[in-house]
Amino acid sequence: MQGCCVKFELMENIHFTSSEFKKLIHINLRQLEYFVAAARHGSTAKAAQAINVSQPSVSKAVTDLEAHWGEVLFVRRHGKGLDLTAAGLSRSREALALLEAAEKLQERRSQSLSGVLRLGFLSTLGALWIPQILSQMQKRYPEITLELMEGDIESLTRQVERGEIHAALQYELGLSRPRISTHPVAALAPYVLLPARHALAAAASVSLAQLAQSPVLLIKLPQSREYFLSLFREAGVMPTVAHEFSSIELLRSMVANGHGVSILTTRPTVDRAHDGKRLVCKRIKDKVAKQAIVLSVPSSNASCLIAPFLSVAKSVIAPP
Repeated sequence: MQGCCVKFELMENIHFTSSEFKKLIHINLRQLEYFVAAARHGSTAKAAQAINVSQPSVSKAVTDLEAHWGEVLFVRRHGKGLDLTAAGLSRSREALALLEAAEKLQERRSQSLSGVLRLGFLSTLGALWIPQILSQMQKRYPEITLELMEGDIESLTRQVERGEIHAALQYELGLSRPRISTHPVAALAPYVLLPARHALAAAASVSLAQLAQSPVLLIKLPQSREYFLSLFREAGVMPTVAHEFSSIELLRSMVANGHGVSILTTRPTVDRAHDGKRLVCKRIKDKVAKQAIVLSVPSSNASCLIAPFLSVAKSVIAPP
């Protein structure tokens, strides 16, 4: 506890009404502070300078404590300062512990995290992560209640801007707005999704040009659809879009049943569709940027419950 300076002290004649504490307290925190400073600096003059008091005040505090305890706390060496005795060393440790406890006691008690956090989440992210996040929030912050709202990027962003929800877990697409701030959660690499019997299923990786030779199924959500098409454009190809779906699970089932191929970022842990048919996931051969998952919040007056939620979301989606 460097340069300890406790801002309050025990009065010298405090009476406790309990029958167990009727003795008077004859020492105070100020004396202990001066004593610990003298022990640390090995000199009453240096101690006085460090804590900005007079040297006689430090000397008197030490003398009074020695008289009260009936112990010699220092060996005084003329011109060479003070050396702690064995008793002084023991007392200085006890005094330091008491000062640290007192310093902690004077701090305001931190308010427990409690209340309602209205959270929006992108529909394609929900099934994979929201149940786990909810379980972890209930475990770590039982006093926080989550109100969950599913949506697409455009609708979630509007709700954050209007204050209808406190935050939204979504991809960082089209979020450069003055009233919105974003906190990074994770970054996911897009991948190719194929039926198990597709000609490219055995390849180590698949280029977007190869993928575009088959009918492509797309997620039909604002921003998400445009993002996936932009990857093809950057690769210099344009796919034939056979079908578009707002449900990621329906899209996966359609791919598994051979109705087309797709490109996604969210990947369930099991490479099977709802009907049990196998899916194959492949790395994209082209250089493509990862897609950032963020927590979007209001730029001002954000809820104090966002920080604990953000820590939980990161631990679930991108564990260390």
